[in-house]
Amino acid sequence: MTGMLADLHIHTALSPCADRSMRPRAIIEAAARQGLAMIAICDHNSAGNTEAACQAAREAGGGALAVIPGIEISTVEEVHVLGLFPSTVQAMEVSQRVRESLAEPPRAADGCPPCWSEQLLLDARDREIGVEQKMLGLSCGLDLRGAVELIREHQGLAVAAHVDRPSFSVLSQLGVWPEDVTFDALEISAAGVARGRADAYRERGVPLVSGSDSHCPEEIGSGCTALLVAGPSFAELRMALEGRAGRRCAVA
Repeated sequence: MTGMLADLHIHTALSPCADRSMRPRAIIEAAARQGLAMIAICDHNSAGNTEAACQAAREAGGGALAVIPGIEISTVEEVHVLGLFPSTVQAMEVSQRVRESLAEPPRAADGCPPCWSEQLLLDARDREIGVEQKMLGLSCGLDLRGAVELIREHQGLAVAAHVDRPSFSVLSQLGVWPEDVTFDALEISAAGVARGRADAYRERGVPLVSGSDSHCPEEIGSGCTALLVAGPSFAELRMALEGRAGRRCAVA
């Protein structure tokens, strides 16, 4: 077994709140500088740039960095849930279901979409290949239970995002922990880890992870999950969350 660090919550320029510099090669280079072995691409309500990020990592060579295809779903209740998947195919299938439930952007008087639709679809060499027209920053049409079920239908891991934050978390939006929804992990924000908030969530008996939730390259690696695994892969990540065969995970 080997100890390694993973940043399981990174946005690209596809997310409306992310910097335009958050492009596949730039992300891979920043992750390498931080000594990360695994990252997860989790754009708001879309997995449109996950394949580009995976390809950029492959082209960087060495196989030292694993890229997990993911998505950050914003539910009807405005709870944020991370879905982490074994492949880009499964991530994109979930992404398409989520996209179908998103609102269309209003049109400006001249027929052009408003500025918030500048959500960049990119290739592995950081080139712009399109713009997502759906409004990714808004809630989709799935409730929390439906979002978690959709993730699991596609062999994904469902992670309650930044549970310690006062907005867009399970408790902030629902007021209570739902009895009919279970998670594979709870994410503690990077700031929450630094301030000792993780201890308050250990009693729930669910693995705790952390990620940077980075929206610019400088933030990548500012929040991490420590893994004890045989190698950087989705299968090993799942085993670590389940605590199987000597694998372990913890907030770093």
